[in-house]
Amino acid sequence: MEKIKTPQPLEIAVYGKGGIGKSTVSANLSAALAMAGSRVLQIGCDPKHDSTRLLTHGELIPTVLDYLRGRDAAAADPAEVLREGAFGIGCIEAGGPRPGVGCAGRGIITAFEFLDRHGVKERYGLVIYDVLGDVVCGGFAVPVRREYADAIFLVTSGEYMAIYAANNILRGIRNFDGDEHARVAGIILNRRSLTDEEGRVRRFAEAAGLPIVADVPRSDAFSQAEEARRTLMELPGCGEEKAVFSGLAQHVLRGPALYPARPLTDEALESLVLGTELRPSAPKARETAKAVAAAAGSAAPQPAGKAGSALSRPPLYGCAFNGAATAAVHLTDALVIAHSPRACAFYTWQNISSPGRKNLFNRGILMPSAISPHFECSDMTHAEAVFGGMEKLRAQVSEAVARKPGAVVVISSCVSGIIGDDIRSLEALSTPETPVIAVPADGDITGDYSAGIRDCLHILCEKLIDRDAKPESDCVNLVGELAISYNNEPNVRSLRRLLEAMGLRLNCRLLGDATCEELRGFLKAPLNILDSESADNLALRDWLTERYGCRFHPRPLPVGPAATAAWLTELAEFYGCRERAEALIAREMADYRAAVNALRPALEGKTLALTTINDDVDWLIGAARDAGMRLGWIGVMNYLRTPLRVSRDPEVLAVTEEVSSAGRIREKVQALKPDLLLTNYAGGEAAEGLLTDAVPSSPLALFGSAIPVLERWAALLREREKLGKRQGKGGAWRDDEALFEKYFA
Repeated sequence: MEKIKTPQPLEIAVYGKGGIGKSTVSANLSAALAMAGSRVLQIGCDPKHDSTRLLTHGELIPTVLDYLRGRDAAAADPAEVLREGAFGIGCIEAGGPRPGVGCAGRGIITAFEFLDRHGVKERYGLVIYDVLGDVVCGGFAVPVRREYADAIFLVTSGEYMAIYAANNILRGIRNFDGDEHARVAGIILNRRSLTDEEGRVRRFAEAAGLPIVADVPRSDAFSQAEEARRTLMELPGCGEEKAVFSGLAQHVLRGPALYPARPLTDEALESLVLGTELRPSAPKARETAKAVAAAAGSAAPQPAGKAGSALSRPPLYGCAFNGAATAAVHLTDALVIAHSPRACAFYTWQNISSPGRKNLFNRGILMPSAISPHFECSDMTHAEAVFGGMEKLRAQVSEAVARKPGAVVVISSCVSGIIGDDIRSLEALSTPETPVIAVPADGDITGDYSAGIRDCLHILCEKLIDRDAKPESDCVNLVGELAISYNNEPNVRSLRRLLEAMGLRLNCRLLGDATCEELRGFLKAPLNILDSESADNLALRDWLTERYGCRFHPRPLPVGPAATAAWLTELAEFYGCRERAEALIAREMADYRAAVNALRPALEGKTLALTTINDDVDWLIGAARDAGMRLGWIGVMNYLRTPLRVSRDPEVLAVTEEVSSAGRIREKVQALKPDLLLTNYAGGEAAEGLLTDAVPSSPLALFGSAIPVLERWAALLREREKLGKRQGKGGAWRDDEALFEKYFA
């Protein structure tokens, strides 16, 4: 054979349908190239690790991934995975995890990074990548990335599915290269002795703009070589077959012409190969009709708020893994295990515990679940990402069950979800004392933070709620507390106190801090109370009603004395304790009036201006009026584009005006010069020179909602009066610094 020196190193990827003969083609091409004088390295990219078996005469060499497992890749020795095969060909197998676990695509990435780190390919003039089947994921597409393959050969027979796979590979290449960059070197026809086989492949090649660069005959010589554990190039005779690979090697060494990837549509492919009528499928036809209609009406404006518009989509806060963990830690006697890398678990633990630490240290507010969540991590490493993390996780869960918590809740992250670790299988480790509950959150794949909370609550309910629990007539449930809120515990303490005065008790919090046993007995309560009417809570209410036949109080946990009095009256009607409720309301209203009267000297006659995004702030307006404050102006910024809900009080409506810009707010506030500007929507210019406070976004519930707010206003106004007396006119916005340091820092 003529010796031809390689003009420049080439890296060649051989792709095709699984079982089409890529390994046989790759090994014989490597042998022909080596016989022509090239220094060749063949890398098998199939977890079966049998690409180089003919070159090593049957030896199944150690794979890169098996060797790296448990080793530091930087300190590992590539000589441990590199074997010299026939004709001095370097042989490497990337390997992969056991079937059904881990991520083989990620394994290829790991193997390539290892080879690059140690400069293995630099010792060779030609590199052949023998790649598994179709381009099934990003990992198996690594060899077609531009930093690897210079040329790509597609191996196919005349079978339709083999050509279909070749066309799919062209799609993958186009995703990397676009329409113009050229790297496809042509088609290798590996015959199967089918009717019209050459015609089928040729029609496909011509339509895709590619040449057929080799025609491998159907021959018993290949079977003989397999039995001898040799490449065909090493057998005596076989002149016709050897000539095919020798010619292909010469073609490679001369520098093959390269072509852009131009895949066919599925309909065109089927028509060409099978001779069927070319027509779009029903879904395709519908898509085409929609596209035509959209193009025709593209100039017409779309109405705001319609389905699919930005206004109709819910906001995204964080990943479902984070949300699920934040919900699960409220089961106070459960252990939550994050099946994730350490960094994901740390981020989530910080998200849960940081508000608890801040509120405890700064405000003396205790958030029990947030201070010390029962939260552990499976500490997934790169090895688990490739080989699967179930073995280590199973041992961790077994050890956790032995500690006998109320439950073990396992939550999957992005990594464990992508590689397919089946955390549901761990539920078989449950014992009568400790159920194991799997929550497949899969990071942000399954949704956002709110979706994670929703899915976790649904699963915990389905696994723990006892449908046979006998109803008890003296209890209620609280449903839908915010996952992280410093008002949860004060609200629950107030609720328990009011319920006790009426001869009732709080049965379960779904899901505030509650035990597994309390959640099991959820259906003991004949009535449920929503914490708030948020969209998530309304959806949870509907789900509980449909799934368990739950009954809900018509109104959520109330805010402010007037709303609370009406709410308690309705609650008393349900439980038949009207007299107790009336006595309780009288006492609470008297306490409220006494607290307000104590604050009147500081607040009476002061002018209050309020700017807010539309929300229900009747409780706040009512408290200001009870304290003798003058309502100068209420500006409503319809920021949320929902129906206005500010005040049904006729006196308040008289001073309510909808505003549409920060400039309008500035104009009104600067003209009024109120003693106190209450706002959650105003620019710094509007507030300059004014004493300001925020509209509470999550106020305390029940009778005591307004008292802490009025106390804060009184303190601010008293302090401002002192500062004004000391500093003459005062009134500059910098005067607020001392107040901020005292009350908010």
